[in-house]
This record gives sequence, structure tokens and C-alpha cells, in this order.
Amino acid sequence: MEFNGTFIVAFISFIIFTFIMNIILYKPINDIVEKRKKYIDDNYDEAKNNAQKTKAILQDRKDKLSKAKFDAKEQVDKEVNSAKNKKDEITSNAKKQAKENIEAQKLQTLSESNQAKDALKGEIKGLAQLISDKFLNPDEKITEVDNAIVDKIMQE
Repeated sequence: MEFNGTFIVAFISFIIFTFIMNIILYKPINDIVEKRKKYIDDNYDEAKNNAQKTKAILQDRKDKLSKAKFDAKEQVDKEVNSAKNKKDEITSNAKKQAKENIEAQKLQTLSESNQAKDALKGEIKGLAQLISDKFLNPDEKITEVDNAIVDKIMQE
């Protein structure tokens, strides 16, 4: 193998070609590849941050829903207890009112019964006189009535 001028020219041509190819072709391609890599890395980082934000938002939502459910349950329990207490109070008042009405009716009935008995006692003397006049002696008048006997007969 012989070294002559062609070899040196081919060597220099190769170096110049490599240098020109580097400037014209490889460097722009490398710049594009670098920009694309940077774009992908930036988007990846942004997606990662968005995923973390989404996770935080979902956790916050979950916490708020849990708190809302707890508050709603607490409010429902409070309303149920309030309604139960109100029901108990109304029932108690109704029972008390019913007892009072029953007692008032008993007293009224007793009073009416006593009034009726007193009216009958007053009429007994007149009835006894009428019976005496019809069956016994019309000239004899009944002067007094034994209330003890009348009470005993009325109780039977």
C-alpha cells in the first residue's frame, strides 16, 4: 500500500465532509432531538405535577364528602332526637289532658248523680204521700222521711 497525495486529499475531504455534515445535518438533528427530549421531560414533569394535584384534589373532595356525610348524619340524628322528644312531650301532654278530662268527667258524673239522688230524695216524700193517699188513709200526712232508709234503698 502506497501513500500518495490522493490519500491525503481523501483524508482532508473526509474531515471537511464530516465537519460540513456536522454543521448542516447532525447539529440541527441533534438540536431537534434535544428540544424534543426537553419538551417530553417538561410534559412528563407537568403531568406528574398534575397527577399530584389531582390526587390532592380527590383527597380533599373525599375528606369534604366524609365530613358532609358525618354532619348530615349528625343533623339527622339531632332532628330524630328532637322529633322523638317532641313526640314524647305531646304524648305526655295528651295523657295528662286525657287524665284531667277523665277526672273532670268523673267529678261531673258524680255531681250529676248526687244531684239526681238529691232530687229523688226530695220527690220521695211526695211519692210516699201519694202512695199513702191511694192505698192507705188519705187523711194521714207524712211529716218526715228517714234519710238513712232512703239512702240504703237507693244504693241497692
